[in-house]
Amino acid sequence: MDRGPDFRELVGDDLTPGERARLERVHELLVAAGPPPELPPALAEPPDEPGASVTPLVLPRRRAGAMLTLAAAIALIAFVGGFVAGKNGVGQGGRNVLHSLNMHGTAAARNASAKIDVEAVDSSGNWPLRIVVHGLPQLSKGSYYEMFLSKHGKPIAACGIFTVAGSTSTVHLSMPPTLKDYDGWIVTRESPGNNGHPVVLTT
Repeated sequence: MDRGPDFRELVGDDLTPGERARLERVHELLVAAGPPPELPPALAEPPDEPGASVTPLVLPRRRAGAMLTLAAAIALIAFVGGFVAGKNGVGQGGRNVLHSLNMHGTAAARNASAKIDVEAVDSSGNWPLRIVVHGLPQLSKGSYYEMFLSKHGKPIAACGIFTVAGSTSTVHLSMPPTLKDYDGWIVTRESPGNNGHPVVLTT
């Protein structure tokens, strides 16, 4: 296999060890990838523009080679990174979001809403949930909100409890892996001595 130009001839001898190692890895990738397709003859020469004056930028040979290698590395990294992110469904912040859905407030919390992101199953077999909550009021000491998997609006299995502070809060809970007999989520408000369990959010 043609190894192409010598790496030392391209970059010279005045690089730091770290820079040399990075560029050498990229050089090996480009050599393995082989040359690009030939340029069509019609595009080999740019068209002449009357009155245009071009002043070539001349770089030392080793610097020009290093810059070309670095530019190719940036393009390769951008392509591979985009492909991997798209293949794995990685969302904002590096989270692997499989499904998203919205919750809306009930008569007990008309201005409330939430968005649930269901993430990939974790090492314990549970499904992590990231819930961004808007408009739920901050509760007094001893009170909290609780999230459930539901069937026809009735709670089936608890996903966790949480409190809020401010108009927007982000909550991390989890969903058990084996329960399939449900059709949504609800959030209730729980207070000491309160047996009503009012629903404040539902899907």
